[in-house]
Amino acid sequence: MKKLTILLTIAAMVFGCGQQKKSQEETSDSKQFVVSGTIEYPHEFKYEGNPLVRNHSATDPDAVVWDGKVWVYTSQDHPRKPNGKGVYEVMDGYHVYSTSDMVNWTDHGEIMHSRDVSWGIDGGGWMWAPGVARKDGKYYLYYPHKDKEETWRIGVAIGNSPTGPFEDIGNYIEGLRGIDPMVFIDDDGEAYIYINMDGESHNFNNSTRVAKLKPNMIELAEEARMIDYAPRNVMETDTLRFLEGAFMHKKDGDYYFSYTNWQNKTHQGFYCIGDNPYGPFEWMGPMAPKPKGAQDHHSIIEFNDQWYYFYQIGGNEFKPEGYDGSRRVASFDKLYYNEDGTIQMVEHTR
Repeated sequence: MKKLTILLTIAAMVFGCGQQKKSQEETSDSKQFVVSGTIEYPHEFKYEGNPLVRNHSATDPDAVVWDGKVWVYTSQDHPRKPNGKGVYEVMDGYHVYSTSDMVNWTDHGEIMHSRDVSWGIDGGGWMWAPGVARKDGKYYLYYPHKDKEETWRIGVAIGNSPTGPFEDIGNYIEGLRGIDPMVFIDDDGEAYIYINMDGESHNFNNSTRVAKLKPNMIELAEEARMIDYAPRNVMETDTLRFLEGAFMHKKDGDYYFSYTNWQNKTHQGFYCIGDNPYGPFEWMGPMAPKPKGAQDHHSIIEFNDQWYYFYQIGGNEFKPEGYDGSRRVASFDKLYYNEDGTIQMVEHTR
């Protein structure tokens, strides 16, 4: 495993949790990226700089590369309900986007909605960040959703193509309670699911876990285990520890476990390096700054010999007139490695 001596101290990192004044850009209400009118799918468009998606919300991008194309699966924000439970209860309707050149993109439209889940909470919504995988010609969409008792579960829907249609299996994965599923398939074909594990009191609280999946991709092959991703002083620091969005990718035989800490006001993407999918991992520190108006919640891919970092941004400029709630949109930038395998700081562009 490639290593780099961390010269930063915890004290030097924690300064990021301090309050900062919002820039004029962050409070912009120009609505320059709001697109109105009826959209017919599939909808073709060109990437003209971040954000990638401009006609509606596209959050929590999970990017993969299949057969010479990039596919990006996203959740979706909607206006909050009057007297509702907040901006995240209305998240619903997954979309998928594809490209062969990172410039010409297709929005294939909605591929799944809470109405397609028989075991889900009454009233719908609560469809948070998805994860996807492909194995033996089948495509698997993993999604967090509340059941009828309002417990967070991980559901699975299966399709015969990247665009679906996706059909829910009719139940959730037994043995998992939580959000932010991410599935990594290793070179030997073994699949692992990473999630933010829900505690007994519905408190996620630093509980990132991993478990191997059975070959059918819809059952656990083992009990989910805690991930040893950092020294104890990091895991106990609110602005450095894992909070959400577990992600795994592999490069040159090394396993890169990464995550988001949305409490940090300077950096939100952090990563670690290990020699197997379970860890333990060596904590390497930050790799991406705090995005504008949103949590980081990233995914990482290599495409045509270039690595890319997908994340989300938000703000008033993406909201139509009278819109009340969150409206985050997917973005991406190039990612670079140092010769020793460590990751250079991602530069957000607009």
